[in-house]
Amino acid sequence: MAKIGGCDLTHFQKIIEGFTRFMSGGAFPAFALSLLFSWSAFIGVMLFLPGNSSGLGAFAEEFRVWCFGYDPATGRTEVAYVMAMLLPQVMLAGFILGLWWAPLRSMSQRPSAFIPHIAGAALLVTAAGVGFAYSGAAPPEGELPFPAEALRTAYAPPELVLTNQLEQTVDLAALHGHVVVLTAVYASCPHTCPAILNQAKAAIAELDPSDREELRLIAVTLDPENDSPQVLAGLARNHGLDAPLWNLVTGESAAVEETLDRMQMARERDPETGVINHANLFLLIDRDGRLAYRLGLGDRQQRWLVSALRVLLREET
Repeated sequence: MAKIGGCDLTHFQKIIEGFTRFMSGGAFPAFALSLLFSWSAFIGVMLFLPGNSSGLGAFAEEFRVWCFGYDPATGRTEVAYVMAMLLPQVMLAGFILGLWWAPLRSMSQRPSAFIPHIAGAALLVTAAGVGFAYSGAAPPEGELPFPAEALRTAYAPPELVLTNQLEQTVDLAALHGHVVVLTAVYASCPHTCPAILNQAKAAIAELDPSDREELRLIAVTLDPENDSPQVLAGLARNHGLDAPLWNLVTGESAAVEETLDRMQMARERDPETGVINHANLFLLIDRDGRLAYRLGLGDRQQRWLVSALRVLLREET
């Protein structure tokens, strides 16, 4: 019996031997492949499950909005987003098959040996999906309604005269009588910009068509040196953002940066990656041209965005 300093190492040796057998045999790759397959199946369910106001249906629709660029108003899903979710799993599965081909081939002679791994992976993914759905899909019971009066401001909005994706001049001052949502994104943003656009799309989709005609959304580029009107037109096409409702605007770098400063849009470019870390803000401007609300990202903020837009759209000039 091996001992070091009076400690019995037999138990630890058995653990190491068991772990080695698990990793070198067919058990680990079988479970890993089952987990990848179960996750891919879960993505498929989220992609095609009909939407609903609560439970799994509500979670599925929210999942599609955030992960697949789904537009509830048009029913359009971004294929590139779906491929981005599935391709890493396919590549990882190929890597596992190549590295553990011999033990998997040996294990395949006893198909029943795969059943515990498939069942365990499916149970794990199902439990995680159901847990996320029922913990985050619906607003918490008893949540306070949108505090319209408490959050309301009446500041002068930032001056903004820039060029949209159609190379048309967008003058914020000329939009008097409309409700305006003002935010900031950039075309190559890998993280929060798609979430900003998707949250705005989801909120707008909940409005009546007649209300959408009274609404304008302006997204100022955070990367004016690279985001030309043509680049922004590509971003608009990819996300289904049509003018005149959607205006992705750019201009001379100095003018854009000055506009972002007036918006109090905190931002900083990482010198190594080029990624721009920035605030995630929606500035809501009422029909009289006053800055009424400042909102951010998140489930509650999305519900409040819908409520705030309805409040402002009901007002008269």
